Amino acid sequence: MIKQQVEFRDGTETRKARQARLAERKSAKKAAKPAATGVPRLQVGAFPLSKMPRTGWKTKNSMRSVTRVDPIPHRASTRVLATAYPFLTESGKILRGAYVGENMLSRSPFCFDPWDAYSDGIIKSHSAAIIGVKGTGKSMLGKSLSSRLARLGRCIAVPHDPNGEWVRVAEYVGGKSIRVGLGIGTRINLLDAGVRDDSVSRQAWREYVLQERRATVKAVVRQLRQGAAVNEFEHTAIDEVVDSLMGQDIVTVVDVFHALRKLESNDELVRRAAHALAHTMRRLVAGDLAGMFDGPSTVDFDPTSPMMVVDTSGLKSAAADMQALARLATTRWVRNATTGANRRPRVIVHEEAAIALMNDVYGGAGLMSRVADEKVARHDGTSNWYLLHRIADLDALGDEGSATRTQAIGLLADCETRVSYQQHPGEVARSARTLGWNQTMSNLVPSLKKGEGLWQMGQSRIALVRNKLTPREIAVFSTDGAGGAR
Repeated sequence: MIKQQVEFRDGTETRKARQARLAERKSAKKAAKPAATGVPRLQVGAFPLSKMPRTGWKTKNSMRSVTRVDPIPHRASTRVLATAYPFLTESGKILRGAYVGENMLSRSPFCFDPWDAYSDGIIKSHSAAIIGVKGTGKSMLGKSLSSRLARLGRCIAVPHDPNGEWVRVAEYVGGKSIRVGLGIGTRINLLDAGVRDDSVSRQAWREYVLQERRATVKAVVRQLRQGAAVNEFEHTAIDEVVDSLMGQDIVTVVDVFHALRKLESNDELVRRAAHALAHTMRRLVAGDLAGMFDGPSTVDFDPTSPMMVVDTSGLKSAAADMQALARLATTRWVRNATTGANRRPRVIVHEEAAIALMNDVYGGAGLMSRVADEKVARHDGTSNWYLLHRIADLDALGDEGSATRTQAIGLLADCETRVSYQQHPGEVARSARTLGWNQTMSNLVPSLKKGEGLWQMGQSRIALVRNKLTPREIAVFSTDGAGGAR
């Protein structure tokens, strides 16, 4: 029941007295009403009253109107609107590829495929950098987009899965996983040659395998020495040993170890260098690192599988140098297994990419070779995805302006696709300099919600995408444990 207050007034009250009474009541109500917190009320007389008439000045083209103006609705295409409002409306052209989610700038579906975007001229390289702190949805994007690309026929490879998260993803898309670790019994031959493509001559393939094996042995030695350089006599010894083993069908680090011990050279310095190298590599054969890389591969990399994952979670309790060597070994093994006749468009996901870049510094020819590989990755049909927590992780590679750190920043610059998830406010200035953000982007990234990412594609294409996942995908891709999904 609605109660309504009825007021009875004196019948002899004049109109003027009634108006005065109502005005007094209105003033009393306004005085009793609390003012808005934090917003001071404008007092009468604080500013001089405007002399402009309510209907506007009577001048030419003043658009005076006593009544409200209702403009006629106008419909236009997104191309016209993008021209009329270039900073508010995007072109509306939907990219080809796997569905990612909703473009929050245009409220349209957002799809992406690095090879389609390259063929459309939007990007100039296939590789991508996905940056975001833990809990923002960075890993969920990598898993969802890679699994959807696998459904479309693209091949995915994860050479190092430190937490075993990608094993379920591989099973979800019908792929395979390989588990390596202490006591598991799985062996990976770092010097596997791969399969020769029929379009490559035998002599050219021999030179390629010879070069790769030399580089792998030097990378392993440098990794075992924690970054110490290989001198010129050791270079000569490695070249002679690897060349002498090219007649064998299968070459392992054990063969290289014994060949270094027995190397006979006219140069005494080369013989001494070979013995020093043998002592360095002994750890892989009979030392604390034996059992994983000291024989022929007991597992095969299936190049036709939609997703291949190397599960290295069994090495969590291993020594740091064992983990670093395993990352180096599995990455090179996957690389060799996907060349030649097995070469095809393939996404290679680098989890904890900052640690992988550290491996490039302390194992092998350094970041320079990785940058050189990235330059020709589009010809090999490879799309490298680097998953980083923040740009500051690259500070471990060297001081500001150092050659090593500059090469790492250049590697990110070669990634024409950059996806930025929420960053801490203290990281915004550093990220803005590295990733080329303007002030609007810098203000936007710290306020992004979980699952929302700022996409930079090429020089001019920008999208703000909310990653959409199905309940089944959330169950498969989410990370178990107290940390929740990443």
